[in-house]
Amino acid sequence: MDQWLENKQLPYHLVSACGLVRKDGRILLTRNPKRGWELPGGTAEQGETITETLKREIFEESGILCEPEHLAGVYQNLAVKDGYGPLEGMKIPPIINFAFICRFTGGEAAVSDEAMDVRWVTPEEAVRMVTHPLYARRLADMLIYDGSVVFSSYEYDNKTAVFRSDVNL
Repeated sequence: MDQWLENKQLPYHLVSACGLVRKDGRILLTRNPKRGWELPGGTAEQGETITETLKREIFEESGILCEPEHLAGVYQNLAVKDGYGPLEGMKIPPIINFAFICRFTGGEAAVSDEAMDVRWVTPEEAVRMVTHPLYARRLADMLIYDGSVVFSSYEYDNKTAVFRSDVNL
């Protein structure tokens, strides 16, 4: 019998989405005070589809409107982390992130409560600016997107990433 059935504890993951938005050969980046430069995105709200999450989060963080065109990656962090900011004292469950290649459809880049800076940069600049190890890897995967979806499973404890599986589907 499955352990979660025996313990009466349902397995759970947070679900999030991020997007590589392109406009005139440039890529949209946002700067988070904790993680630095990254592709915009965030966690799904209850009752929201993944693509709704993607578009809402990108707009909330940057003022940019977009449409997802391709699912490029699925990234599963298996670690439970300590919360920070408004989540201080809580545990953040494992997260599954869906990474999309997106088409710019409108809006003007603007800072927000979630992003202290927003910029359109060249792919080369993006590679230099995104220094968080997991987000840098995600960006690299998306920049060489060839039609296959990358699946990566890892444990990250805010210091070290231990990859358990990588598959191109």
